[in-house]
Amino acid sequence: MDKPGLVGSVLFHALFFGFGDLESNVLNYLSVPLREFIADSLQRHYAIEPDSEQFELAYSAIASSFFVGAIIASLMMAWCMDRYGRKGTAVYIRSSLGIIAALAMLMAKWLGMVEFFVLGHLLAGAISALKTVVYIYVAECAPDQARGWSSTAIGSGANLMLLLASPLCLPALFGNSWSWWLLPAGCLLMAMFHLFGAAHFPESPKQLYIGNGAKEEAKQSAMFYHGSTANLAELFDEFEHERLIVHHEKVGWTEFWTSHRLRWSMAITLLASSVPALSLINLKSQYLEPMLMRYGLGQSESLVFTMAMTALTAPLCLVAPCLIESWGRRPLFLLITALSTLELTLLTVAQLLYDVLGGGGIFVSSMALIGCTMGQASVNLGLFNMTPILVGELFPHPARARATQVALLLPNFVVVGIVLAYPSLIVSIGALFFLPLATFSSLVLLLMLKLLPETKGRPVDDIFRRLADSRTNSVTDYGAIGDDGAMPTKVGDHIPLMKC
Repeated sequence: MDKPGLVGSVLFHALFFGFGDLESNVLNYLSVPLREFIADSLQRHYAIEPDSEQFELAYSAIASSFFVGAIIASLMMAWCMDRYGRKGTAVYIRSSLGIIAALAMLMAKWLGMVEFFVLGHLLAGAISALKTVVYIYVAECAPDQARGWSSTAIGSGANLMLLLASPLCLPALFGNSWSWWLLPAGCLLMAMFHLFGAAHFPESPKQLYIGNGAKEEAKQSAMFYHGSTANLAELFDEFEHERLIVHHEKVGWTEFWTSHRLRWSMAITLLASSVPALSLINLKSQYLEPMLMRYGLGQSESLVFTMAMTALTAPLCLVAPCLIESWGRRPLFLLITALSTLELTLLTVAQLLYDVLGGGGIFVSSMALIGCTMGQASVNLGLFNMTPILVGELFPHPARARATQVALLLPNFVVVGIVLAYPSLIVSIGALFFLPLATFSSLVLLLMLKLLPETKGRPVDDIFRRLADSRTNSVTDYGAIGDDGAMPTKVGDHIPLMKC
């Protein structure tokens, strides 16, 4: 394969872009020492007692600040992608925020001020949301036949980093009141490496050609990522088709409603983005250890079982990039959704047993662990890859930034509600907290079985044209290209692709 630039950039991102995932899991991996730190800081500065209801409310608010950051980043994402490009948002903005977040957490430790930790945790949420732009950036750099494995590979790399980091969070190492700052320090180094290393990779050729109109720079970028033997005339012809398939250089919000195909693309993408939103991955990133301890495990046991669960499913990180190209998107995404639904179902059963028995035990904790293992398997297979891959393949470049924003913003509101409600509702209603999530996830699985298309290896403009193909040539139906719907096939025949 004559694509050394693509392979090298994917490996680099896989190694270092996972700093955001580590920062997102600081409160989960180090829950015991951080809870002690937060309790001490709140008591000293605000006279809030550790065992009070005020403390539980404050702790829940601190945990939820992560999702406030994610929502803020989602609101800004489309503007950043259009203004600064894919690379500017994915590398410069995201990595810089990663450095600031890690520094804020370190300052919280050494100054004893919980306010700095809240800032770092909020920025970690923004970094987590911007992770989607990294996937889109890498997918736009890759040829059609490599879009899937390249995006999945960097996600797998981040998951493996979490696997390597989790043993370090045992109480004897980082998981104590003195040493917990070492994990943010490691994130700081990774973010710096990613910022200064990825700065040497070119912007995606698609962004340069379609977004910036810089054809010479797009040529150099394409040769870097696609190899020196790439057919640039054919590649740029594909870019031209994708550029001209919509009316404007940038798609406005109203066009997501007036265009039949954009509506259909958004509906499918929102279905996919609802899977991680309804799943327990966001809840577990804040409350996994307390959840397992609630079902009868101790702190060390919870961390050991978490490491075992992660290690057991780790091989899936290695096979996921192969599966997405050999199986295709549809079978893999359906499997991921089924595993996530199974996790919710098993946690519902575990909580129901806890409610009936009046406490945890071996059977209850086993059900919870099996469910969490199913959820971790879905993560390692690409739970967080589904949305960016579908955004990159169902939407033409001019619509992609706003589509990314919508696909992240709406589910993030659901996530915030789930995380905020969990501490109080799990005590008051028990299994009824998980039951609606499992029900809705099952419904999403059924809808995806019916609606999810296969997009493997196909040009974006071809996918977009064929998606819910309209019987009319209305000017609001992107992809209508003439009286008979025929499209130009001659390479370089860059005629307008729409009848206006």
